[in-house]
Amino acid sequence: MDIKLLIDRLAEHAQPIGIAVFLTCSLVLLLRTRVARRLRAVVEDTVFTNWRLALLGTTGIVLSGAAGWRTWEGMYNFTGEPLLSGMVTFGIQGIMLIVAWLIGESFATGMNSRARPGQSSLVSSGVQPWIGSFIGLLLFVTGFVLFLQWSGQSGTKHPSVEDINWSAASDKLLMFAAGLLLFALFALYAASDLVRPYVQVIRVIIRNSMLWVMFLACMATSVFFSFDSFFTSIFPQSERVRAAELRAQNQVAGIITDIEQAIAARRAVLAEELFTTDAWKGYEQQLDHVAKAAAQSQGVIERFVNDQIEEHRRSVKEQQERISSAQAGQAGLANRKTSLTDEKSNLAGQRPELAADYAAKKGEYDAKLRDVDAKRVEALAEDKGVEGSGKAGRGPLYRQRMGELAQLQAAAQIAQERMKDAQKRLATVESRLSAVDRELATLDGDLAKYKGEAETAEQRIKLAEGSAQTDTGPKTDPARILPLFDQTKAEFRADPTVEHLGQVQRMCGEITGAMQATPETRALVSTVDCDPKSTADAAATLFALQAGTKIFENACAGGDKLNANKSTDDLFAFARGCLADSALPSSDTDALRTKINHIELSRDDKAHRFVVTLNAFQDGNRLAYLALAIAIGLDGLIFMSGLFGANAVRSPLSDIPSFRARSGAQLEATINAALGAHPYETAWLTLTSLKPITNQDGFSALADLSNMERSQADRIRMVLTAGADIGAVESVSQNPERYRVRSELREYLSSVCDKQFKADSSAKDRAKLEQLVSAALAPHPREHSEIVLNTLEPIRETEGFTSRVTLKEIDNDYDTRVVRRVINAGAATKAVAPDRDTDDLYYIRPALYETLLTIRATAPESTGYGRDRARFEGVLERPALEGGMLRSAQPELPLHTGSVPKIERRREQQQALPGIQPLSQEERQRLIAYYREELLEAVNLRSDIVDTRLSLPESRDAILEAWKALNAHSKKNENLDFLLREFQNGQDRILSEVYSRLRREAGGDAQKLSVLDGVDGRVRDELTLYLLFPETGLISTLIDDLEAAAQPDEGLAHGEQDLKDQLKYVQEALGRLDLDNPRSWDEIRQKLAIRTGTDFRSLMRRPLGQPPPEEDGEA
Repeated sequence: MDIKLLIDRLAEHAQPIGIAVFLTCSLVLLLRTRVARRLRAVVEDTVFTNWRLALLGTTGIVLSGAAGWRTWEGMYNFTGEPLLSGMVTFGIQGIMLIVAWLIGESFATGMNSRARPGQSSLVSSGVQPWIGSFIGLLLFVTGFVLFLQWSGQSGTKHPSVEDINWSAASDKLLMFAAGLLLFALFALYAASDLVRPYVQVIRVIIRNSMLWVMFLACMATSVFFSFDSFFTSIFPQSERVRAAELRAQNQVAGIITDIEQAIAARRAVLAEELFTTDAWKGYEQQLDHVAKAAAQSQGVIERFVNDQIEEHRRSVKEQQERISSAQAGQAGLANRKTSLTDEKSNLAGQRPELAADYAAKKGEYDAKLRDVDAKRVEALAEDKGVEGSGKAGRGPLYRQRMGELAQLQAAAQIAQERMKDAQKRLATVESRLSAVDRELATLDGDLAKYKGEAETAEQRIKLAEGSAQTDTGPKTDPARILPLFDQTKAEFRADPTVEHLGQVQRMCGEITGAMQATPETRALVSTVDCDPKSTADAAATLFALQAGTKIFENACAGGDKLNANKSTDDLFAFARGCLADSALPSSDTDALRTKINHIELSRDDKAHRFVVTLNAFQDGNRLAYLALAIAIGLDGLIFMSGLFGANAVRSPLSDIPSFRARSGAQLEATINAALGAHPYETAWLTLTSLKPITNQDGFSALADLSNMERSQADRIRMVLTAGADIGAVESVSQNPERYRVRSELREYLSSVCDKQFKADSSAKDRAKLEQLVSAALAPHPREHSEIVLNTLEPIRETEGFTSRVTLKEIDNDYDTRVVRRVINAGAATKAVAPDRDTDDLYYIRPALYETLLTIRATAPESTGYGRDRARFEGVLERPALEGGMLRSAQPELPLHTGSVPKIERRREQQQALPGIQPLSQEERQRLIAYYREELLEAVNLRSDIVDTRLSLPESRDAILEAWKALNAHSKKNENLDFLLREFQNGQDRILSEVYSRLRREAGGDAQKLSVLDGVDGRVRDELTLYLLFPETGLISTLIDDLEAAAQPDEGLAHGEQDLKDQLKYVQEALGRLDLDNPRSWDEIRQKLAIRTGTDFRSLMRRPLGQPPPEEDGEA
C-alpha cells in the first residue's frame, strides 16, 4: 500500500475531515453534559405525552434550518462575508421562529378573551351614539373626497360638483359603495357565530401588532435572500446568458420598432414642410396647366392614343396566333410521346422476365443435350462390351440403353421448341423497344421545333410591348388619363417619395407628348416643363431620409435580420448599426442611443443579482415566481409550524371566556396547584361529584358540596375555587355550596385522569377494582365496607399481600355473604388469593384495602340497611302473588250464605282499566294530513300543490310519461344515470329521517304508527311523480352536476350538450307553463323524448348481427 499516496489524499481533504472530526467530538461532548440529559428527558416526555407538539417543534426547527441555509447563501451572495451572514441569518430565523410561536400562543389565548364593558370618560352614554354617528358621517365624506382625488376624478383646484366626471367615476364609486356596504354588513353581524371569530382574529392581530411587524420584517428579509438563493440554483449562469439573449432580442426588436416610428414621425414633418415651399407651389401650377389643357383636348388625345393601341394589339395578336399553333402541335406530339413512353416502360418491365425465361429454357435444353450425349456413350460402351454387361453385341441391355436414348432425344427436341418460343418473344420485345426509341427521337425533334417557334413569337411580343413602353404616348385608357393624373398627384401628396414624384413626371410627360404629337394641341403645351428640378431640390432632405429608410429596411427590417444575430453583443451592435443607418437627426438618435445603453447595462449575464431578479419579474419568468413561491412557502411553513405548535399545547381551559388572556400553561398551573399532591385522586373525586345539568352558557355540570364529607368537600372546593378564578365555576345564588361547572374544566379533569391511566398501568386495575367492589357492596356500600374492613387481619407483607380473612371465623351469615362477594370481586382483579393449604383463608392486597377505605369514607349512610339486615336475619320474604292482567275482567267471588247479609250481585262485568279506544275519524284524518304535510315538506312540497297538479288522471299519466322520457336518457348516459340515482337516494334519505322523527313522536302508539306507515308508503309510491316538480330542484341539480362533471376533462361526453340544452328548456318550461294542465307535461315529455345521439358504447358491446334494443321509455 502506498503510504505517501494515502497521506497526500488526506492532506488534500484535511480541512473537511478536520471540521467533521471537530463537529463529531463537540456533539459527543454535548450529549454527555447534564444539559443534554435534561434536554433528552424533556424531548422524550414531550414525544410520549404530546407527539403533535414534538413533531411540530421538530418541523419548525428543521424548517428554520432549511430556510436559514438558503437565507445564509443568499446573504453571502450579497455581502461576501460568511460569518456576518451566518450571524444575521441566525438572528432572523431565531426571531421569526419565536415570534411565530408567540403569535400562535396569542391566538390560542386571545380567541376566547372578552373585552370588559366600559364607558367613555369624555361624554355620557346618551350623547355617545349621536357623536359617533356624526363622526362616522364626517369620516365617510372625507374618505369619499379623498377617493375622488385619488381616482383622478376631482382636484383641489376645481372643487365644484360640476367639475367631477361622474360617468368616469361611476365604476369606482360603485366599488367604493360596495366595499362600504360590505363593511357595514360585517359590522352588523359582528356578533354572529360566523363573523365573530373573524372579528376576534382581527382584534388579536391588532393587540399583538408589534409581534406581526417583527415577524413580517424578519420574513421579508428571509424571503428576499432565500429567493435569491433558490433563483440562483434554478437559474444558473447558463440560463442567465440565455435569458439575456432572449431579452436582448425582444428589446432590440422594440428598439427597431421605435426607430421605425421615429422615421415615420420625421417623414411626416418633412413632408408637411415640403408642401409649403415655393418650389412645390410653382411645380403644382405647371401640373394644373397640363391638366387644364388635356381637358380641352380630350378628343384629340383619345384618337392619337387609340391608333397606337390598335397597331400594338394587331402585332401582338399575330404573334399570339403563332404561339397557339405551335402549342397545339406540341400538345399532340406530347400526347403521342406520353403513350410511347408508357409503352416503353411496359416493354422495359417485360424484357427482364422474358430474358430470364429464355435463359432458363436454354439452360434446360443444354442439359437435355448433355444427357443425350451421355446416354449415347453408354449405349456405345455396351455395344463394344466395355461397360454394362461387359459383352460385345447389341443385347437386351443395349436395346434398353437405346430406348432411353430415344426418350432423351425426344425430351431434348421438346426443350428446343420451348427455347425457340422464348427466344422469339424476347426478340419481339427488343425489336419493339428499338422502334419506340427511334419514334421518340423523332418526336423530340418536332417538339423542339414547335417550342422554338413559340419562343420566337413570345420574344416578338415582348419586343412590341417594349417599344410601346418607350413610346411617348400614354399607356392607359385615354378616357381615364385625367382621373389617373389627379390620382397620381394625390398619391404624391399623401406619400411624397421619389417614385411618386417620378410617376407624376411620367404622367405629365405622357400627356404633353400626346398633345405635342398632334398639331392642333401642340401650342397649348409649348410652355410646359414637366421636369421637377426645384421640387426635388426642396425635398432633398426628405428623399435622403427615405433613402436611409430603404437602407434601414434592407438591413434591419424583418425577423430574419434580427434572428441572424445570435449573441447578446451582436444584437446590441445590430441595434446601434440600425440606428446609424436610419439617417435620423441627432435629436432623435440621442434618446434611442440612451435607451440602448440602459438596456445593455441591465444584461443578465453581466448585471448584479438584484438587477437579474428585477429583470426576471419584468419578463414574467416563471422560475422567478417559483423561487419566490418556494421562499414564501418555506417561511410560511415555519409560521404554520409555530402557529399550530402553539395550538398543540392548547388546553381545554383556553376555551373558557375570560377578560384576561392567559396561556394554557398558566390555566393548567392554576388547576394543578388546586389538585394538590394527588392530582388523579382529586380530579377523579371532583368528576364523581359532578351531576349533569342542561347546558346553559357553557355550564354543563353541577357540584353540590352540602351533603359531602368535610375532607372531600374541602378538596373539591379547592378545585372549584381555582376554576372560579379562571371563569370555569360560578356559584348558584340560592345555595352557596352548589356550583355550576363549565364543560372545559370537566374536560381538563378528565384529561388528568386519562393521563394517569396511560402513565400508571395499575390505575385501570384500581378503577376496575373499585367498580367491582362498589357493585359487590351494593346496595349499602358504607355499611358493607365497614363489615369487610372489620373482618380483615393484618399480616407481614408476603408476595404483595398485607391482610387476610378467614370465612370460618365469621359467625354471622349476613356478614359472610358480604365478605364473600367482596372477595370474589377482588379475585377478578387478582387483589385476592386463596391459601394453598387452608380452606376459607384468603389473602388481601393493599389495593383492595385502600378501595374499601375510600368507599367507607366517601359513601353516604344508607337508611334501609337495618331493615334489609333484619329481613335477612329473621323475617322471611313472602312470595309474590299473581295478580293477573289488569285489563281483563275478573269474576266476582261467591258470597257465603248465612255469614253475611245477601247482597244483590252486580250483573254488569266491569273492566279493571279502560281498554284502548280506536282513533276517531277526525283524529285519523288530522294525523294523515299532518304526516303527509311533514313528509312533503321534507322534499320542498306542499299538499295543496300536489293535490292540484295530480287532481286529474291525465296529469298523472302525463307526468309519468315525462319521467319515463327522462329516465330513458339515463340508460344511455352513465353520468345522468348516476345523478338520477343519487338524487333519488337523497330524497329517500330525507324521507327516512322525517319518518324516523314522526315515529318517535308517535311514542309507540300502534294506531298512529299504522297511519304513519300508510302515509309514508303512499308518498314513496308517488315520489316518482313529484321529482319533476320544480320545487324539488331535480332539473337544476342535473344541469349543475352535468356541468361540474364536464370540468375535469374539459368537455361533455357524446350527446350530453344536447341533453343539457333539453334540461335547460325543461327548466324554463317548468317556470313558464301551467303545471296543473296535462298538456304542459305532455309538452315537457315531447322535449325530453328527443334523441340526443347514438349510444356508441352499446353498439360496441352488442354482438354482431343482434338488433338494437327497443326504446320503450319505461322507467
